Amino acid sequence: MASAELERFVQAIGDDHGLATGIKTLSTHYDLIAYANSLGYSISLSEWGRYVAMDTLQASDQEITLMLQADPAHWSWAFRQVSRWRTLMMEGAGQEGLLGPADLAMPAQTQSSTSKAVPSAELTDDQKDVALREFIELVRSRPELKDQVKAARNQEEVISLAVQSGFRIDSLTLLRSWSQVSDFSKPTWFGWFDD
Repeated sequence: MASAELERFVQAIGDDHGLATGIKTLSTHYDLIAYANSLGYSISLSEWGRYVAMDTLQASDQEITLMLQADPAHWSWAFRQVSRWRTLMMEGAGQEGLLGPADLAMPAQTQSSTSKAVPSAELTDDQKDVALREFIELVRSRPELKDQVKAARNQEEVISLAVQSGFRIDSLTLLRSWSQVSDFSKPTWFGWFDD
């Protein structure tokens, strides 16, 4: 069950057009929490995550699909995260601000079936190195993704996050990156951050 503070925040967005306008520029769950706290509602990230998860359990398949396809750069992203806020969107906005359909087909396996890493067939080493650099820049710009990378227990989890973000890399790409780091006591991805 959500706290009274969280319930009041969700309701306040629904009741106050000015507050609702304030969530149009938000593009991450961190932003939503910061906004709530700036308005005086004391809400934690875990509490918010639990609320969104419980709310999503009640959503239809179509609502979940639209929520997951929401483009974080579009004004509607925050409104799609909670059912009570989805009702605030104007009619016809349902298909606006969505990312294109995802290609959910599994890539052809070129490695043994015991390997957990997603293959990067048909890309040159240089292309994979560029993809890794672009992924690192994305990670640095998105706190939620940065936390996921820092929490990764092994390189397969980092590779999986990269692939989910659209960057095709493999373990050799990470190894080439690691060889450029002077402190070999940590996994290569810790060298991506100053903190």
